[in-house]
Amino acid sequence: MKQTINIVDSLVRQLYAARRMASRQVVGQRAVVTPPILCILAFVGMLGSGMLGSTRFSIAQSPTRLPSIKHPTRLPLVNPSAAVAPVETKHETTLRIAAAESAWVLPETEFVTDRFYQSLQTRVAQRPELETLPPVPDPVPSRSLEFPDPVLTLNQTADDDPSLFSIQHGFAAAAIGSTDPSNDLSPPASRDFSSDFSPTPIPNTSMYHDGQREQWPYDAKSDVPTQYPLVQWGRQWYGDGITPKGIDWFGPTNLVRPKFYLYGDYRTGIAAGRNAAGRTDNLASRLNLDLDLQLTDTDRFHAFVGPLDKNNQFTRWEKVGDDIKYRSEFDLTPVTGFYEGDLGVLMGASQSRTSPFELPFTIGLVPLLFQNGIWMEDAVTGAAFALPSGHSRLLNWSNFDATFFAVVDQINSAAFGSDEHAAQAFGTAWFIEAYGGYIETGYAYVRDRNQSERSYHNMTASFTRRYFDRISNSVRVIVNSGQDLPEDERTADGALLLVENSWITANPLTFVPYANFFYGWDRPQSVARAAGSGGILRNTGINFESDGLNGFATLDPTAGDTAGGAVGVDLIADDLGHQWLLELAYVTPHGNGNPAVPADQFAAGTRYQMPLTNATLLRFDVMYGWRGELQDVYGTRMEYRWKF
Repeated sequence: MKQTINIVDSLVRQLYAARRMASRQVVGQRAVVTPPILCILAFVGMLGSGMLGSTRFSIAQSPTRLPSIKHPTRLPLVNPSAAVAPVETKHETTLRIAAAESAWVLPETEFVTDRFYQSLQTRVAQRPELETLPPVPDPVPSRSLEFPDPVLTLNQTADDDPSLFSIQHGFAAAAIGSTDPSNDLSPPASRDFSSDFSPTPIPNTSMYHDGQREQWPYDAKSDVPTQYPLVQWGRQWYGDGITPKGIDWFGPTNLVRPKFYLYGDYRTGIAAGRNAAGRTDNLASRLNLDLDLQLTDTDRFHAFVGPLDKNNQFTRWEKVGDDIKYRSEFDLTPVTGFYEGDLGVLMGASQSRTSPFELPFTIGLVPLLFQNGIWMEDAVTGAAFALPSGHSRLLNWSNFDATFFAVVDQINSAAFGSDEHAAQAFGTAWFIEAYGGYIETGYAYVRDRNQSERSYHNMTASFTRRYFDRISNSVRVIVNSGQDLPEDERTADGALLLVENSWITANPLTFVPYANFFYGWDRPQSVARAAGSGGILRNTGINFESDGLNGFATLDPTAGDTAGGAVGVDLIADDLGHQWLLELAYVTPHGNGNPAVPADQFAAGTRYQMPLTNATLLRFDVMYGWRGELQDVYGTRMEYRWKF
């Protein structure tokens, strides 16, 4: 039993040494050991000695670790001075703990020293033949507790007390003898802790609680003016209150909550000038109406009507010579009309369960727009479906969407002249987030139903990403091939390279310089392009973009056998309420395939727009284009727009 008490006493003493080391290195806090842990260690020591009946005691070659606590304090590892092995002397067996194995984790909790000592004293009193333990120290106030150390004396050295630093206390000796300055056992008040931790990245003001500051985000809220649809039947547009209970028409997981909205905008503008076709002096109006009938959260019918325009001509007053004429272009023929839903939701609801998969689809007179309208922008008769939100570990794609479409009629394309019923198209378009940016790619086979020699393949690919945190860059390629016609009779062949760049300045939302360039071979075409959407270079700059109302002047936007670009700056007010664009553009021909660009062309243009209310705005455009060997183009215009 005497050996057992020696072992327990040795363990307790080494824990005292570990605690004293922790108290010298933790700033403002002192980690202590809970009494149950020490009691368990003492009990295990006595039990192990009694069961083994031997004077030798060994320890496993794994780090000695107390139970994990929420906020542990880890003691530093010190250089080992000896291997882990029991040391046997004449009268007792002591335990040497190698420093490398002593990654003690001491929990930050309160230790009631008197209760611990009373427990041990009681155990010793039951066995009179055992030696007594050190007396119980005076209690120390909570949170400022110094772990009682009956052995170690502050600033004591091996010369003062050799027994203190004997092999029996190897752990403390290794720590004292370490060259690591963090093992300094001097009193905490005498040490400089200013370099122990890096400065906090959080502003000092955030470290204090200010009730008024916390309340400010709620008190400062105010209603944002919102323009609601012109007509609302059923649920209000972004209304408040509880969502009404749905009607079980299609299944319990696809409830019907019908609502109908009529929204759109009204545009009227006045312009004067000359475009490539002649004078453009007119006052024109346009009304865009969207009709949306939503049945469930995924099923809806949608239509778009432009009652004041027909064949890309708008209701207007225009100056013809010396006369002012009124031209009515009233037409209620729907521009689009389609159904949109999710096949997975429909199948799941029919079986009274949630959607087993996602497969959104649409059918009807569908608007298809890919790559910001460059590769395709038209309302066509057909169908499409998508495979959304996929990913590929093999290809390192974090996210991708794949759309598949079939167009059977009403393709508008310069490749087929003005006949919108001549062609069909079948293809796919992909959007992929990968490699630090995103990829847009697509393929379509465009089939001429009457003259197969005009059928062709239309392919595209683009990559967009940010470089050096300063340049947003997009590189796009469109390739047309496959028409089996004489070269001078082909209407869709060649390729187009587009490079778009914007500079990220210190004010990225309000000051945006940009530079866009292109190079076109032969006659590159989009898959489908509505007449009102302008040419394939529409997004290159404002000097290539049609206004879609007054017939405002532009440079040649076809990219046929030409090269060029646009350089400008987009200035936006600090409140994002006003916008001013300034731009210079250039087009030069190569080859002889584009009669609209016989020589170099230059243009300077500007645009300014400002809000009048949350639903109305004014826009002003001015441009002048110098066209070598052709008459110059120019124009000024003002537009009023009301959104509802």
